[in-house]
Amino acid sequence: MSSRRLPPNFGKGLHLWQYPNQLAPYLAWLARNASGVSSYMEIGCRWGGMFILVTEWLRNSGADLKTVIALDPIAPTPFLSAYFDLPQQQAAIEPIYMQDVSTSPLVGAHVDRLKPDFVFIDGDHSLRGALRDHLLVRSRARIIVHHDIHSQACPDTTLLWKALKQFEAPSFDMFEFTSQYPSVNGSFLGIGAMKRRSAQM
Repeated sequence: MSSRRLPPNFGKGLHLWQYPNQLAPYLAWLARNASGVSSYMEIGCRWGGMFILVTEWLRNSGADLKTVIALDPIAPTPFLSAYFDLPQQQAAIEPIYMQDVSTSPLVGAHVDRLKPDFVFIDGDHSLRGALRDHLLVRSRARIIVHHDIHSQACPDTTLLWKALKQFEAPSFDMFEFTSQYPSVNGSFLGIGAMKRRSAQM
């Protein structure tokens, strides 16, 4: 696929930024691992496109979702607010939007109370910030997914993922979705998924 084919589609659809050749295998993996997921949290949801996609994907892949939490410092976008207001969404799942930073005591209290078992980390992209988000959910989550793990534009999150693959290896199995397009000069984006081994829970 030529990178020239993508720009005409920017700003449309779900408002998410992910290479199709990374997103598709990630969703396929997620479908195989959705069973048992009852709560999903996204740290750094921005427009909400990935949050909506993953929530719906989980619902249609056998997950028994009870709670979904979107966290971002900005106010919920009209796009995300409309999704939260859908009658079928309200009936099936408790949707929570937190306009806050992940370091706030309120967010920590919600994590302790809700115990999300699947967390997507795409917030603070500094090494310290991304590690802090990881540690926030590490003891609770069964699946932790990090964004921008293979990106020259995000050296800190790329470095963190390399470190986590070593430090978390005793407790988690690691999966990477980092394919690139030859027509793009450089390496960007990338998704890294960690699934806790059942014996550790």
